[in-house]
Amino acid sequence: MSTTKRRAAMVSSDLNVKTAWLYYVEGLTQEQIADRLDVSRVKVMRTLAACVAEGLVVTTINASTAGQVELERRLEERFGLHGAIVVPTPAEGEHLERAIGHAVALYLGEAMQDGMTLAIGGGATLHASLGFMKRRRLKKASVVGLVGGLPHSHWINPSIVAAKVAEMLEVDSYQITAPVMVHDPLLRSLLWEQPELMDVRRRAAAADIAVLTVGELTPNATIFRHKIAPASLLRPLKAKGAVANLLCYFVDSDGELVDHEVNSRVVAIDLETVAAIPNVVLAAGGREKVEAIRAALKAVRAGMLITDSETASRLLDGD
Repeated sequence: MSTTKRRAAMVSSDLNVKTAWLYYVEGLTQEQIADRLDVSRVKVMRTLAACVAEGLVVTTINASTAGQVELERRLEERFGLHGAIVVPTPAEGEHLERAIGHAVALYLGEAMQDGMTLAIGGGATLHASLGFMKRRRLKKASVVGLVGGLPHSHWINPSIVAAKVAEMLEVDSYQITAPVMVHDPLLRSLLWEQPELMDVRRRAAAADIAVLTVGELTPNATIFRHKIAPASLLRPLKAKGAVANLLCYFVDSDGELVDHEVNSRVVAIDLETVAAIPNVVLAAGGREKVEAIRAALKAVRAGMLITDSETASRLLDGD
C-alpha cells in the first residue's frame, strides 16, 4: 500500500463561485478544475451550469462572495498556497476571532475524515472554532496537541483545544503532558526523552493536517496577555528581530527562530516537524497580525490560509 499523502483539495469561502472564477476568469479547463477541487468533471459541469442558471455568471461573476474569491486567488498566487479561505471582516473587531473560528470549524468538518490525524495548536482563534464544530464519529482517526499545557487551567490553555476537538470527533487525543514553558533548557531535553512524549512527537510528525494560529509581538497578544510568557520579554525579543510567536516559539520576519534563550525552553512540537506535515493550515486575522502572518507562512511553509478580507488586502499590499 502506498504511503504517499495526496495534497489537500483547494478550498474556498464559496466553492461554486470559485469554480466559476477558475473557469470564466482564469481560463482553466474543466479537467484542471476537477483536479484542483478533487471532484469529478461532471460535478464541475453541473456547478458551472448552475452558476449560469442562478445568475451568478453573466459576462462577469455576479455574487457577493466574488470579492472574497478574488482575494483567495491572489493570496494563493502571492504566497504559493494550495488554498485560501477569506471571510468578511466583521464590523466589530471583537468578533474577528469568531468569524475566522467559524471558517476553521467548517473546514475541519469537510477535511477531517476516517483514518486521518489532525495536529492542532491553541490560541483564541482556534478556541473560538469549538463553538461551531459539529459532533461526528470518525473511525481510526486522532487529534494531537502541538503545544504543552498550563499548570493553571483556563480556556486559553493550549491543550484544551486539542482535547475538545477530539471529543467532538469522538476520537483519541494525544497531549504533551508538560508545561508549555519550563525554566531550564536541560529540563526540556529530558522531557522529550520520555517515551510518552516521544510518542506524541511521532504522531504529530505523521499527521495529515496541522492547524495553528499566530500571535503578534504586542502586549495584547494572547501569549503575553495571559502570562504564558512574561511581558518583560517583549523588548529583548524585538531587539532580536522577533515579529511573531508560533506555537509559543518566537520567529523573525523570515520565519526563523530568533536567537533568544526563551525558544530553548518552549515545550511544543518544533516548527520544522510541523512544516513537514502535508497540509499546514494557518488561521489568523487582524491588521496588527499582518507581519506575523507573513512570517508564520514562511516558518511552517503553510499551504493554506484562513483569514478575513481586510487582513487579506493588507497582506497583498504592494502586489
